[in-house]
Amino acid sequence: MRKNFLWYNFIRLGVVRTGLKFFYKRIRIIDKHKIPKGKPILLVPNHQNSFMDALLVTTHFYKTTSFLTRAQAFESKFMDWFLRSLNLLPVYRVRDGMSNIQKNNEIFETCINYLSNNEAVLVFAEANHDLKRRLRPFSKGFTRIAFDAEIKNNWNLDLYVQPVGVNYSDHQNSRNEVRVVFGDPIKVSDYKKEYEQDERSAANSLKNQTSENLKPLIMHVPKLDQYPLIKIALDEMEPDRAKLANNQYMNQLVEYAEELRTPELISDAEYVIEVSEKNNLSIRTLADVKLPMVKRILLAPIYLLVWLNGIIPYQPARFIIKNKIKDKAFDVSIKFVLGLFLFP
Repeated sequence: MRKNFLWYNFIRLGVVRTGLKFFYKRIRIIDKHKIPKGKPILLVPNHQNSFMDALLVTTHFYKTTSFLTRAQAFESKFMDWFLRSLNLLPVYRVRDGMSNIQKNNEIFETCINYLSNNEAVLVFAEANHDLKRRLRPFSKGFTRIAFDAEIKNNWNLDLYVQPVGVNYSDHQNSRNEVRVVFGDPIKVSDYKKEYEQDERSAANSLKNQTSENLKPLIMHVPKLDQYPLIKIALDEMEPDRAKLANNQYMNQLVEYAEELRTPELISDAEYVIEVSEKNNLSIRTLADVKLPMVKRILLAPIYLLVWLNGIIPYQPARFIIKNKIKDKAFDVSIKFVLGLFLFP
């Protein structure tokens, strides 16, 4: 048992998990039974919504879990202590300086030790986040951790790579539905023979298999050039936002939309998105179906009460998001953290 076990689980389960239940309208956990019991696990989720992805996975996973995040967050001594106390580890990128890249060797070794102790490690194989509803190409970093962990244990570790899909009905706002879907796990030792013959080939095979197992777990638009059309037709124009968190339903619609696509429709969609972004217009708001006037009048007192109750605590988040945060993927994370610690 780690020294920070009680502190880590108090924050993870007592604070963050409780906060997530209030922040989101509904959190559904699908196929959790697929997680191998009593085995070390390398979690590989998709990465769309900043650190909300990691919070939603680790708070609904039974093992002590460490996860890698950008080294920039560890710059101050306090944040370095605080994040490490919650099992976060820094991972360095080229933008952090070539001299710092070598520090990843030590971090990877730490991950290997945790896995060797039958714990779990979470790695975002896409390397960075993106709000687009699709799975992007994987880097090979997680395969290095997986194979090195097995080699250190003479291929007897029985390590599994566990794909996880995180689906949001709305990325940037609270009181929406989230669906966390666990996929078919991959046994790393199954690649032993291939690894001993060709390490690069084995890394590519594990990377590609993990990607293929993960794609059905999320709404995935395969072709990037078609994304503007899919975004408008299946995302912005969808009146029932909860359906967007249903990966199976949305992937059926994606396949159907791909059959009906034309170059003209794609071009028109690109133009609509360009105009909306240039003029700061919300396609969803313009397409939204309004409540009948009678219902709007009857519900007005409730709307007013909710607005008055939230106007003061929402102002810090609104100011930071509007003036300090350029990456929209951080919007909901800022709202959650400020709501969790400033206005519990």
